[in-house]
Amino acid sequence: MKKRLIMCTSIMQMILVKISYFICCLFNKNKQDGWVVVAVETASMLKNISSALPNSVAVNFAPNRFYDFNYDYEVYPKKGIFKIGNLIYSSLLFGYLLSKYDKFLYLGAIGFVSPYVDGRQQEFEFIKSLHKKLVCYFLGSEIRSFELLNRFAQERSIDVLTTYQAISHVGINSPENEYHRKQLGEVADKCADAIFNPSTDQMSYIKRKTLPFIYFLPDDLFNSSLNKFDDINEIIVLHGPSSPLIKGTPIVRAAIKKLQVEGYKFKYVELINVPHEQMLTTLKSAHIVLNEFYAFVPGVFGLEAMASSCVLLTSADRTIEPTLDEGANEAWKVTPYWFVYDNLKLYLDNPEMMKPQATAGYMWAKQHCTYAAGAKKINGIVND
Repeated sequence: MKKRLIMCTSIMQMILVKISYFICCLFNKNKQDGWVVVAVETASMLKNISSALPNSVAVNFAPNRFYDFNYDYEVYPKKGIFKIGNLIYSSLLFGYLLSKYDKFLYLGAIGFVSPYVDGRQQEFEFIKSLHKKLVCYFLGSEIRSFELLNRFAQERSIDVLTTYQAISHVGINSPENEYHRKQLGEVADKCADAIFNPSTDQMSYIKRKTLPFIYFLPDDLFNSSLNKFDDINEIIVLHGPSSPLIKGTPIVRAAIKKLQVEGYKFKYVELINVPHEQMLTTLKSAHIVLNEFYAFVPGVFGLEAMASSCVLLTSADRTIEPTLDEGANEAWKVTPYWFVYDNLKLYLDNPEMMKPQATAGYMWAKQHCTYAAGAKKINGIVND
């Protein structure tokens, strides 16, 4: 009964979309040569990509507790009668934007026709029927297949992000959710003109070749504070997980404890659920950053660490994730979860190694991950 109601809701929404589109086409004669960027804000990606693409508008479907950006359109979750109003508003807004813009970029799994049960098939097929450009840019767990990545891990006898995610996010690995991820991949394969998705880290049911994840670090984050390595009275080790279990925090704590028991002197700082500005401030004085240890690409926090001239330890590995830019494995110390203790001990035993490694990371991030570099990359692909 519930599934039928949801399906009926999405059908009614599509009817409203088409009515809105055809009415707006009658009155809207001013086409805009820009992108409509659609997302639930994640790691400031909506803000960054919409800013990088000229003449774009950003549509955000939920607030983010870590960021306070302004968007062109906000369609935030509502309850009761207001939820019905939201469903109507998002449909009418979609029709209006379709009448005005010819290029749509979707971040993550969200859509205007929501809730949806078809992997956005109705929505995307309507976009393509109007001969408009469509790009999908996936961000992680919305597309990552538990079945496929767990099989990949079992074949190699290693733990990966999905090994523990089902514990910290109960139900995320359910057959129903896996089916929805499969739908997202299949519909993107069928409809999208281009798909951004790290092929191994976000292993999915997408069959075609996908494009690399693009980072957009603001210029003011790049702080070449290498002088902090010149006179080290106390080595500061920082770990700032957004989700402790799947980022490897238990292993980090075990490594830290063992080193402390062995008599190593350093300051360990762990930041969880703190404002983004506090994290950035702490990075400026940190020497070593422990990022995540079950992923094959660096997290945004890891990139921010390199921009702040920190030595980065992370499991990201270009030999496993080929979409990473050249030189990635030299930019940080590749650290699978079973080497956290060993690699941290390596730098504590040899502090003279820290500055060269931090320099390599800073230069790589400066070359590949600045806002300007990211904007050039994405424009060169989607506006080619």
